[in-house]
Amino acid sequence: MSEIFLDKDIDLKIIQQKKISIIGYGNQGRAQALNLRDSGINIRIGLRINSNSIPAVKKDNLKYLEIQESVIWADIICLLVPDKKIPEVFKEYIKENLNSNKTILFSHGFNIHYKQIEVSNENDVIMVAPSAGGKIVRSEYKKGYGVPSLIAVHNDASGSAFELAKAYAKAIGSGRVCIFKSTFKEETETDIFGEQAILTGGLPFLINQSFNTLVEKGYSPIVAWFVCYYEIKTIVDLFHDIGFEEFYDKISDTARIGGILSGSKLIDDSFVEKLKSLLEDIESGSFYKRLSEEQDKKIPNSFKKIDEQTKFFFKIIRKLRN
Repeated sequence: MSEIFLDKDIDLKIIQQKKISIIGYGNQGRAQALNLRDSGINIRIGLRINSNSIPAVKKDNLKYLEIQESVIWADIICLLVPDKKIPEVFKEYIKENLNSNKTILFSHGFNIHYKQIEVSNENDVIMVAPSAGGKIVRSEYKKGYGVPSLIAVHNDASGSAFELAKAYAKAIGSGRVCIFKSTFKEETETDIFGEQAILTGGLPFLINQSFNTLVEKGYSPIVAWFVCYYEIKTIVDLFHDIGFEEFYDKISDTARIGGILSGSKLIDDSFVEKLKSLLEDIESGSFYKRLSEEQDKKIPNSFKKIDEQTKFFFKIIRKLRN
């Protein structure tokens, strides 16, 4: 079982004595930067000279430096630009400006696990990976809560890298919920698998195909949209906090019996083998090798009809609310 840490287990002093540079000001970079600032941490945002993010940084009353300057200034360099841009940023701005006292922090293990960049063994390399997008990381912090984070250490040159990762996770609010000890390998492979099997692969495609099946058989598109798309959130909200067993106890007999019978029919042995195949592609590196070839992969046209219903419904709702 993974080790779990809470605020009470973590001393924030180790990070309060550090200067932190956040490279990138997208959703995750902004959220973590603001949470760190509100936790009393000394931060700067590292940006390119003509970055489009400069107005947003100024609006948030944060200080910024050109990337290279921020790397020289900082004790901890947080690489929060998109995964595919990290090798370029590291090579151009960071690699030559590292000394043995600096720590590199990631929020996803991808580039270290797949050896896209290599950091000297003289530097601490750590990961703090919040389990939500930046908008939620920030909103939960402001409510006095937080989102769970996975933390890991790749290099421990200082002997205190793990304590530093815990303190950073606490500073962005994760210690209010839970912080899990993991590894770069585990975080990377499970994150990609979860996306492909459920979050961005399995679920959207299942919803869309179910919608199309009803429409092709002559059912009203808006009714098909309601039962296949709109109701997803209410169902997920229900089982999210109570688990599947209690969830099935709370729904109607028709929904419970139909769900169990059809679920085992849909998720059969052949489906399980497909899941295993997805995981094998991730573990072997086959998926990673295909990434560069598929960067321009477009959203399937098959989503067009269901997206039209989504826009139609929420356009009506906005009009009614105004």
